[in-house]
Amino acid sequence: MTPPALVTAMNRRTLLRAAPLLALSGCLGGGGGGGDDPPRVTDRSFEDTGECSNAETATVDAGGSTVSVEGCITGPNGCAVAALDSATVTDGDLELVVTTERDAPPDVACTEALVYRAYTATITLDGEAASVRVIHDTPGGRRTVAEA
Repeated sequence: MTPPALVTAMNRRTLLRAAPLLALSGCLGGGGGGGDDPPRVTDRSFEDTGECSNAETATVDAGGSTVSVEGCITGPNGCAVAALDSATVTDGDLELVVTTERDAPPDVACTEALVYRAYTATITLDGEAASVRVIHDTPGGRRTVAEA
């Protein structure tokens, strides 16, 4: 068995050898704060703004770190409202997925006709996205409706 004093000395030496590498890892690693880091979503707002007529369309205004989207999505029935499913950045590209959700209690009957719902979304990033893609997740499936 190794005496405790020797174990402590060995651990101290190991730590002293690793300390310079640990200090450099903060400068060289992919951690936050560097100029080459992809942007991150820092804030988002989303609102269903009522009925619309031009389904499966969206317009994107990407000015700097704020991205604004206005669109029109198809919902499965009269109780559907537009909802933001996700806003994610992958490899510097912002992807918004818009869907619909039920906006009525379970015991309320909904009309069984497709509806078109308008929406606005504002996404704030801590940098600038290389591109923006808007995807609608509708009763007919997922599809890209705008790219900027």
